[in-house]
Amino acid sequence: MGRGHINVHFKEITGYMDPEPALKNRMERWRKPGLYSSISQFMLILAMTSSRKGPCAEAFTRHVTSSPELPDYRYGIFRYPDSVEKKFIDTLRDARRGTETSTLPSVRIIPALTPLSFRGNSPLEQVADVAGFVRRFTHDLPTMAAGLLYSFLLTALLNERSVAPAPLRKALEVAESLADTVETNSSSIFSMALNPDALKLELLNLSGALRRIIPSGTKETAEDIICSWINRSLKTPITRATVNIPPALLLHSLSLCTHLIDDSRLMFRAAAEGGAAASLTAMTGVIAACILGPAIVPETLVRNLVNRKKIISQVDTLAGDAVPSERIVDFIRSEASLTAKEQAELRARLKHARKKPKKHKVTRKEKETELTRHVVESWTKIDKAKWKKERKLRDKNR
Repeated sequence: MGRGHINVHFKEITGYMDPEPALKNRMERWRKPGLYSSISQFMLILAMTSSRKGPCAEAFTRHVTSSPELPDYRYGIFRYPDSVEKKFIDTLRDARRGTETSTLPSVRIIPALTPLSFRGNSPLEQVADVAGFVRRFTHDLPTMAAGLLYSFLLTALLNERSVAPAPLRKALEVAESLADTVETNSSSIFSMALNPDALKLELLNLSGALRRIIPSGTKETAEDIICSWINRSLKTPITRATVNIPPALLLHSLSLCTHLIDDSRLMFRAAAEGGAAASLTAMTGVIAACILGPAIVPETLVRNLVNRKKIISQVDTLAGDAVPSERIVDFIRSEASLTAKEQAELRARLKHARKKPKKHKVTRKEKETELTRHVVESWTKIDKAKWKKERKLRDKNR
């Protein structure tokens, strides 16, 4: 939904809102309030697999592959995936549906890689972690650069929480440091199946955008700058920074955290931005929590979370040693029943919803036939008028 549409129908976001009043005849887009999506599901699975030492992308993929399938729902336990996530799941389920990784951008996988920021690895190990995760989903380089900046920024913010740095300025510092790391370790970056020169250029582009955004006094001004920066490489210009373009959305979340960091309704305001609001709110919440602590998350979001006790229990296990595989399997199995119930509820709502009549798509042949009919009728009317006029003259001359 666009921010204007959200404002008209909801006025103010105060918690998990039921989208039904704003959907009209699009009930197939309904989402259960408080039920988290594939962003959180992938994030939790990744967090549990990354609790062990060493690379974790392969273990993450293995657990996703072993997740149960559901009847009448193609993507198993994973809820509301975007096109890149869908291709990832399809490829794991059935190689015949596609063997090549997507090349499209995906803003949803950026917040999902959050756990990789807190492993205490060396910079190169962290780059390898992020690269291994992102490349499971897409080969899009701007997504990779945004993922790296997001991950390293979280690490930096958490390590300097006591000084509460401005997110935009800290992001600039991290982007430039990352570009130097890539240049200095180009051979290692190349061994990760990444082009170090192209990756460095993407990171420097992000730092250039950050330099332009930092002086902005409001989030509205910052968004205009983000859009103009992104539009340099787009055929179709954007007017909102809430689109499925990872660098734009990351910069927008940093802008919100900079200009609204003292607003207790920060996460609700992020949700009200519309567009890719799920990813935007997730990134905004994580960045703000790294600066101010978990108190930034409103109590109502914790209290009304679906499957709250299970989620809290799973998160608590992350504070200890490596999470046993049994706990990961147990979490994945419990997700199957939640997704099945949500799909059943959606089908029930669609059954009673007023269906929007399908518009008949007029073919070229039908257009030509209709045009011919109009031409023939027009000439017939002219001929008839001439015939009446001539007959009248004949009758008069008799």
